Amino acid sequence: MKTTLKLVLAITVFALCSNVSAQNLKVAHINMQELVFSMPDYDSAMVKLQKFTQDLEQVLEEMQVELNKKQDDFQKNQANWSDLVKQSKNEDLVTLYQRIQTFQQQAQESYQQENDKLLQPVLEKANKAISAVANEQGITHVFSEQSLLFTATGTINLLSAVQKHLGITK
Repeated sequence: MKTTLKLVLAITVFALCSNVSAQNLKVAHINMQELVFSMPDYDSAMVKLQKFTQDLEQVLEEMQVELNKKQDDFQKNQANWSDLVKQSKNEDLVTLYQRIQTFQQQAQESYQQENDKLLQPVLEKANKAISAVANEQGITHVFSEQSLLFTATGTINLLSAVQKHLGITK
């Protein structure tokens, strides 16, 4: 009997605690992608990233032009060359082709690092603004719309409030 009474008491306390904590729960959502895309910091980061990409593409294009010239020269003149010259020119082509492949791989890695470096401060600023607005409004949990399965009517969308906090006008 005592065990049953203790169990009922424990369940009642748990239910009351759950009810109290649910009353303190205030949930909001935000479209993080839309927020970041609306930030001026994002635009300036993308301008820098585009310039970075153009520089990489220019170097790659110059390397490709050099390879094409050497291939054309090889095709046109190989009949007039000795075997030793052909071998040397062919090795030059292979080496240049390998340099191009290495550059492409390094360029992709470099691009990703630069992208991360430029976007990290933007994301940090967005997260700080979301946190500030959520604290101001007494919100306990903020979810990203990209991962939500369902949004009930009456839930709080923080996008415009966070944009206002950041000074972004639409």
